[in-house]
Amino acid sequence: MKKIIDGDIELDNLHLKDLPDLFNVQLNGGFDCRYNQLTNLVGCPHYIKWSFSCESNPLTSLKGIPEYIGGYFYIDANLKDKFSENYIRMLSDIQGEVRYMVDGLIDWAEWEQAPAGDN
Repeated sequence: MKKIIDGDIELDNLHLKDLPDLFNVQLNGGFDCRYNQLTNLVGCPHYIKWSFSCESNPLTSLKGIPEYIGGYFYIDANLKDKFSENYIRMLSDIQGEVRYMVDGLIDWAEWEQAPAGDN
């Protein structure tokens, strides 16, 4: 049975190695699990209405990524080669942008290198 939670879940900066089992949760808000020690996303809610932030984790797998993310997906820029935007979108129905972050900030390096008119 799915449980509906209205609001955000913030599990950031708790030194978690694993997430609690929230898979059967429909989250009508955002999900933040930044700044932990997660190597995968097992336990994430299956549905997140807003954005999902998982940057600043030593992810080796995206196993457990939500089936649906209604906002943006934030992940470390140093994982871009391992987890391309196309790969991430094959795993999850993300309505917003996939944003690669550096120290909590958007990695604008690639954006700034785009030809004029493309940004």
